[in-house]
Amino acid sequence: MNKNIKYLVLTVTMMLMVIACETDDSVYDVDWPVPEIFEVSSFNEVLSNTIKLTGEFEKVDNVYFGDVVGDNLKVSDDEKSLQVDVPRTMNVDGAPIVVSNKYGQQSETAANFVPIIPSTEVKEVSDIQVGLNFKVIGINVDLLTEVTVNGEVVDEISKTTEESVFSVADLDLKAGMLVDVAFKSLANDEIPVAKKVEVIYPFISYDEVVVWDFKDGTHQYVGEGDASVKTGDFNGTDINYFSLRAPGYGWDKESGNMTSEEVPDVSGLINPFLTFAVRTPAGSAGYFQLEDQAGNWRHFGYGFDTGGQWVIVSQPLEDNWEGGEFNSGAFKPKLTFKSGNAGANQDLDIAFFKITEGQYDGSQEIGDALVGSTKPSKITVMGFEDSGAWPDIYNNGNLVASLDLRTNEIDPFFGNQFYTYTDDGSLGNWGGYWGQSISKEMKSSQLSVFNDPYVSLALNSIPDETQYIIVRMFQYDEQLVLIQKFFPNTNGKWETFQFSLFNSDMENWSDSTTELGQHYASLKRFNKDAPLDRIEVIVNRNDGNEIGVSIDDMVITEGPRY
Repeated sequence: MNKNIKYLVLTVTMMLMVIACETDDSVYDVDWPVPEIFEVSSFNEVLSNTIKLTGEFEKVDNVYFGDVVGDNLKVSDDEKSLQVDVPRTMNVDGAPIVVSNKYGQQSETAANFVPIIPSTEVKEVSDIQVGLNFKVIGINVDLLTEVTVNGEVVDEISKTTEESVFSVADLDLKAGMLVDVAFKSLANDEIPVAKKVEVIYPFISYDEVVVWDFKDGTHQYVGEGDASVKTGDFNGTDINYFSLRAPGYGWDKESGNMTSEEVPDVSGLINPFLTFAVRTPAGSAGYFQLEDQAGNWRHFGYGFDTGGQWVIVSQPLEDNWEGGEFNSGAFKPKLTFKSGNAGANQDLDIAFFKITEGQYDGSQEIGDALVGSTKPSKITVMGFEDSGAWPDIYNNGNLVASLDLRTNEIDPFFGNQFYTYTDDGSLGNWGGYWGQSISKEMKSSQLSVFNDPYVSLALNSIPDETQYIIVRMFQYDEQLVLIQKFFPNTNGKWETFQFSLFNSDMENWSDSTTELGQHYASLKRFNKDAPLDRIEVIVNRNDGNEIGVSIDDMVITEGPRY
């Protein structure tokens, strides 16, 4: 009987404990504060501009426009109002404003916020490196939605409001070409096409963008432990380095962090790599992960243990990000010191943290040539940009050629200036300005850098008048003379003409009165292994037509320019 009473007492006790636990749960449920939005200063504002919200914003830590977080959130001290910048990547058709707090509570507006899209202006397009990239510089160029090169869409590599970088890795371009770059923008602006952009040979030299190097003896670490900047040996050189000795909490929580409020400008880098040097004491370890302050993160393994030696880690900037889409144009680096698998200690040293041109092994210095060619994309024969080299020309006292003619009628084909011949009325049919020609000395031009050099030029004739142009070239102290003839009738428009300098048969105008001259007079091509002496342009009258022709952009390129 006593035994049954004991069981009964035990059963009742357990039931009371269960009831008590249930009662505790109901008593200690936390009534988390829910943010409330009373008023929004505007539901229609320009991207990046600031709006103000009033309401109840206890512990609010994020404001979203749809699913895109706003920028530069500032909550007032009394938590009754906040300011936030409209994010440039939000849905242009509009989205509700969502306010959330640290307790996971949120509220949103019934009305959608619809952004005003600012205009985009393109001010400059850089030369395009074959197989690499080019820059578009201007105002709000991060809002470009499409960029094409000769009609082919190119990929965006990075962007800021003033400069975006695009890749031409997939395009079949050749150095010396001129291409057109066209644009579409979020605001549907009428952006003029950038015409005749130069394509050049690629050349990459080593460069770097330093995020932290501790040269000034300070650091930006905030958190637990002993953090200092020390001086010591790094690969044979004394440097300042960051040193941290702190407790480690595995993956549970961070011991501290180091944050930069500056966006590293990587627009000048072709192949950016995240690069840092780290060391852990022998017998101990440490770790950190990298964040971009936009909710993305990446790991470098799961714990550093270098045995007291400096180790350089260098990995592509764009790779291995988790959490969302990484944007290098808005990247604000943050090192979060979680010890990961390193154990109960967070012991490590950092010599530098930077973004380098390509993978860094500790030996490269700024300016070192990495890859590419120093070969020129073109040799300019007559570009006419140096006005002092191309003076006015007279025939019997009459002006026949000048940089100042037709400048109100036509724009230059390339650059800022062009040269024009006009009719002085003194020439008969087929007569030429033999004594009034223009020429360029070529002996120092290094044509040997090209395998198949092409001469190209642009011509623009007055309407309805066919012209007669001779390009005369000299070799072997001007004893070998070969020519190419052109009869442009471009009707006031620029047209291009070109020929292979060494692989085209030409008309021979050499003097054959000597035995050696007879040999030269029998040739139809130049010797590619000997320098040219000079290239000359002669303007003739074509039958009875009026002379009126402009000349621009005579250059030599590897293969055809057009």
